[in-house]
This record gives sequence, C-alpha cells and structure tokens, in this order.
Amino acid sequence: MSTQAPPRPLPVPPVGRPSADERIPHPQEWPVYEDTALAEAVELLARGRSFDYDHGDELAGLETAFAGHHGRRYALALASGTAALLAAYFALGIEPGDEVIVSDYTFFSTATPLFLLGGVPVLCDAGGENGNVTAAGIAELITPRTVAIAVTHLWGHPCELDAIAALARSRGLALLEDCSHAHGSTYRSRPVGSAGDVAVFSAGARKLVSGGLGGMLLTDDGDLYARACLLSSFRHRTDLTIDVPGYEPFLTTGLGGNFRMSPVAAVLAKSHFDALRLLVERRLANVSALVERLAALPGLEAVPVAPECTMGAWYDGVVAVDETCPYSRDELVRLLQAEGLKVREPSTRPLHQYPLFRGAAPAWHPPAARAVDACARANDRRFPRADRLFERWLRLPVNFLWDETGTMVEPYAAAFERVLGTEAARHA
Repeated sequence: MSTQAPPRPLPVPPVGRPSADERIPHPQEWPVYEDTALAEAVELLARGRSFDYDHGDELAGLETAFAGHHGRRYALALASGTAALLAAYFALGIEPGDEVIVSDYTFFSTATPLFLLGGVPVLCDAGGENGNVTAAGIAELITPRTVAIAVTHLWGHPCELDAIAALARSRGLALLEDCSHAHGSTYRSRPVGSAGDVAVFSAGARKLVSGGLGGMLLTDDGDLYARACLLSSFRHRTDLTIDVPGYEPFLTTGLGGNFRMSPVAAVLAKSHFDALRLLVERRLANVSALVERLAALPGLEAVPVAPECTMGAWYDGVVAVDETCPYSRDELVRLLQAEGLKVREPSTRPLHQYPLFRGAAPAWHPPAARAVDACARANDRRFPRADRLFERWLRLPVNFLWDETGTMVEPYAAAFERVLGTEAARHA
C-alpha cells in the first residue's frame, strides 16, 4: 500500500445552468483533475514531452505506484486497458484454437483481443446477483482446449478469487484478472489485481483512475512482463526495463506493437491514483446514500456486496428493478429521464448479445474468422442469469457522484421518489 499522503481535496463541483431539456443541473462529469495535475500536464507539453520512448519519471512513477499498491513485481503502462488485455493474452502465449473462459457479463474488450490471436472466448454465465462468474460455473466449461481463465470484477465487485485461483492452479490454467472497473476494490482485505498470473486495469475514459486513455498490466512473472513489454514497445523502453535472458535479440525491434502510454496520461492518472483512498470514500459515500434511498422505494433493490469484499467504487452504479415495480426497467428510465436524470440501461451488456460472439466473422482476417466461428459454436447455449440481470439493472450516473458534498444525491433521490412514490400512492 502506498503511504503517500493524499493531495488536497478536489474542489466542490461547479454546478452549471440547466439546459432547456435538463431540469437538474449536473456538475462536471468525471474525470476531474486538480490544478496541480493540470499544471504538470501543461508543463510537459510545453517541454515537448507528449511522448516517451524511454522510461521517464512519469511512466516509472505510475508503474511503481500501481505495483506497490498491489504487491506485484512488475507493472507495464499501456495506451489503454484493451491494449493491456491484448498484451496479457499475447504474453500468456494464446494460440489459434486455444480456449479462454471469459465472463459473459463484461465489457467486450475483455474478450475481443483473443480473436486477434486466434483464441476462442468461452463465455461463462453470471453466477449471482452481482453478475460475476463463480468457480463452479467456470469448472463446467473447462475442456482439453482450455488454457486460461479471465475474470472481470464487474462494476468493481470482486469475484470469489480464492476459489477461482485454486481451480486454475488445480487444472494448470493461467488466471487473468480484468480489474478495469475495480480500482481500490478488495477481496478478503487484498487489493484485486494481486491474485492472478496477470492483472489488467483500464486507466482511461471515465474510470476512477483515468489519464484520458491508458491501461496497466501487473504480474510477478518476469517472462510475462518481458513478452508484454516487447509487444507494446520497442527501443528504448525495452532496453531499459527488460533484463530476462533470451530476449536480447528483440529489444531493439520489439514484437510488432506500439501501445505506449503518454507521459501526460501518466501524470493525470497518477494524480487520481495518489488520491485513490479519498476518491473511493467519496464515490462510495454518495452512491451508498443514493442507493439506500432508492432501495426503500417499491420495485427497486440494491445489488448485494459480499461480506468479504469492498467496492473500490461502482463503475456503473446499478440498482435492480424487480417484479413489484409498476414499470419495466425501460419505462422507468424514460420517466426518470423526463425528470432530468441521466439514467439509462447499463453501459455494459452480456457478450453473447453482440453479433461478433454469435458468428459475425471478419472474413478478411482468416485467423480471427475461424476463432469467431469457433466461439459461436462453443457458446451455442442460453445465458439466462446474465440476460435477466441486464434486463433488470438500471444504471445510475456515478460519474456525477464524485464530490465530497454529494451534490446529486438529494435531487436524484427526490426524482425517483416522485416517480415511484406517486405510483405507489395511486395503488395504495
């Protein structure tokens, strides 16, 4: 864990004037950066440090912070979480026809890089009300072609890592943790990202730790690190940070990719990472306060958090619309949007619902086309739990719930209460 003191608190969000179709004025949407981080980014640009082919202080500092917090030996900053996933699968040696068991309910980038390598995602249905896979569900899908398991800590809720890691070890399978939603989450007091052979974080877009675009790969295995680094970089980063014997012939050229994070992205992401404890506390306080109000209304349920887990932050804050609700999820979304709320269906849907996982193969890329076809055949079954969760979940705009004052909690709760409280009173 980092012992660095957190920076000064982020400012109270400026509340803008409501537009004609927005009855509730919202603060700036996350990511939000402190003045000191913005000044450092501007200073880098003024010095022409918009890129780094070496391993300068910005990248090294972010990698050291990530590795130290998660207790890992190696950290590799990349251009995105998707690039980090591709590098991880490449480093694990995924070959054409290899099967990797992947959470069905996850962002598609958890699985799509496999197609570039000819790997076959085998989708595992959700095992519980939080959407995560279980060791029992994974075990049913293992075949002689299975080489790895990739789990996603959906919305930031950790999977049952002890049981899944034990299963992977007993069957000789690699374990990859996709922690892109889960900055700051813990399982049995350990940070997520510390259990798998390799772990991947997104550090971009609207993640709690964001450099705009960025990703991070963590591992304790020097070979995995070297292979991932060689895919993502060529000189001089590889010369400076790879010291594993046998890789010398490839240090200058790398192995075909250039997926480096920029120094500017590293500075911005590290400003969030340094304040991670504070950011988690604020996000959780706001989301918890809102969800507590909503769960008291007819037809809404909170998503359960297992007692051995802590949420770093809800990436998509979701509540479940149950069968007692007078509206369907989509009807309720429309009514709430009319009140000025930025609610919607979840931004992530089960993978089996996308054409790519149902056999819509890219004919111009034969290895990927064969993998897509094999994926469709391997997953020709139903995924009832993931479908049910997606149909029930309603997404709360947690990216506006980042401030210490909880600006959005009361207007959002009041709008839900107007919509559902009025309907409940009508049927009383």
